[in-house]
Order: sequence, then structure tokens, then C-alpha cells
Amino acid sequence: MSNYNSHIPKYVQIADSLRKKVDEMYKEGRERFLSDDELINMFNVSRMTIRQAVQLLVEEGLLQRIQGKGTFIVRKDKLKTDIAKLDTFFRGWYLKNFNVELLFRGSVPCPEGIDVKLGVKPGEEVYQVKRLRLSEGIPIVIDNRYLLKKYGEQITDEEYVNYSFSHLFLNKFNMSLTEGEIEIEAVLASQEISNILGVSVGSPILYRSVDLKVKEDCVLTGASSYRGDMYKYKSVLSLE
Repeated sequence: MSNYNSHIPKYVQIADSLRKKVDEMYKEGRERFLSDDELINMFNVSRMTIRQAVQLLVEEGLLQRIQGKGTFIVRKDKLKTDIAKLDTFFRGWYLKNFNVELLFRGSVPCPEGIDVKLGVKPGEEVYQVKRLRLSEGIPIVIDNRYLLKKYGEQITDEEYVNYSFSHLFLNKFNMSLTEGEIEIEAVLASQEISNILGVSVGSPILYRSVDLKVKEDCVLTGASSYRGDMYKYKSVLSLE
């Protein structure tokens, strides 16, 4: 693109071309957008001009920059979870289009409030597991869970990455979860969540707390932080 209108800033004209490119790539099912270097070669302009053009599309909600990963096309169809069926909700997450990274596992002093749920003494060691779920390379969900140490330390890294906790409790410990309690609220992204999910501090986050029980005993508790711009929940209510 070399014939620029001198009355309109170059980055504005380039942004107009990029909108069409974004639409083409989205229809092709592509997630990652062109790199700055590719765009510099394509339009034969400076890096600053390309960054200004891309930033316009970021502000319009068409693109998203994730530090250390690149520029991505924003999904128009958010990932959905149906919470109407408890079994599907708790057992099926690892079967969806997610890759999972294990961020942390290990014994920690039980945080305040968690001790009451797990039935342990304040400060007693429990097991913490933090996992990151990604869809096509984009961080979507941070799962932070606490469970009794005697269970947590028996589970391998591979099992944490490939299976849900309901699957692990049933198949590894012969314990069938009988009750699950969830609570969903909207919160703002903290600095830690911002760093992991690649969103701005203060961005909307869907925060889902969860308690899983075997009979009357809570065996696992914790919360998940979902990107508000790429995830939504659905529930079907029966009026009969």
C-alpha cells in the first residue's frame, strides 16, 4: 500500500485495510493475527505507524495484544459453559477445546476461610493446585483449588493437566462427588490475574467459586477466574 491520502494519517488508512484483513482471517477460523514485522513489510511503513494502526483495532475490540504471545483476533462467539447439568459442568471441562498448564502444585498453610470449608485447623497444611486453561494458545481461565494434602500429593503432574478433579476423585480414590456448589460474580482483574491472562488491570473477570463434596464432607474448594470478554455461562430454567 503506497498511495496514501495525504489528508488522512497513514495509520488511519492502514487500520481501514486491517479491518478487512481481520474479517477475512476470522472467517477462515484463524486466531493469531499478523505480526508487526509482517505488517511493516506489507505496508512499507515504520513500526510506530503499524502500532498506532493496530491499537485502533484493539480499542475497537477487533484485536487483542497479549504480551509475549502476539496479536490475536477477538472471538465474536464467546466460549460457553452450560451449568444446567452438574455432571457435565464438573466432569467435562477437560474434554473441551482447552490446553492446560500446571502453574503451581504443593503444600501451603491453609488460607483463612478455606480451613472452615475443608474441616482443618487454621494454618494447617493443605494442598494448592493452580492451573491455566488456554484455547488455541490464548489464556482463558485460571483455576485455583485447595484440597486435603493426603489427596493432593498423590496426584501426578500429568493427571492434574489431563483430568478434572471429579474424575480423579472417582478413579484414583474411589470417591464419587455427590454435591457441588458454585457461585458466580463479576470482579475486576487484579495485577496477578492481569499478568497471567494478558488483560488490563481492572478488566472484567467472571469469578466462579466452587465447593465439591462427598456426602457431607467438602473435599475440594477454590475458585476460577474467567476472562469476561471471551467466556459466558448459560443456564436453561424449567418453568414447569
